[in-house]
Amino acid sequence: MSALKLAPFDPSNAKTYQALCHCGTVQYSVTLSPPLEQQNIVECNCSICSRNGYLLVYPEREHVKLSSGQEALKTYTFGPKMNLHHFCGRCGSAVFFDPQMPKRGRSPDIMGTNIRMFKDIKLKDFQTQQMDGWNLLPFVESDHLK
Repeated sequence: MSALKLAPFDPSNAKTYQALCHCGTVQYSVTLSPPLEQQNIVECNCSICSRNGYLLVYPEREHVKLSSGQEALKTYTFGPKMNLHHFCGRCGSAVFFDPQMPKRGRSPDIMGTNIRMFKDIKLKDFQTQQMDGWNLLPFVESDHLK
């Protein structure tokens, strides 16, 4: 299995989604290009993604805007401590993770964003792409976006 290939950002084909944790404390927006209907939505088999129920898209950090709840965000990390998994400290919702691509010498600076937190979407309307994150490194191919 090859790494997930990210699409270049095209402002003329972008859509902004509102997202929030279960209790509503953590609220943010995510701008995706292409829109969610055309995204590769990833369902990864690694231990943390499986347990958190992540369904992920990978926007660049600049397209993820936290509007409230920064103080409620908690972080979990393990192993080499490169992936920072952020969750609401009040309700426990797994909102996104930061793979810290620049610290790995990679670009672009992306955030793994859990679409289960997006408002007003129906998960049944989307197809997911299975990813073998348990065995795959790197998990995304982004050199073409530099």
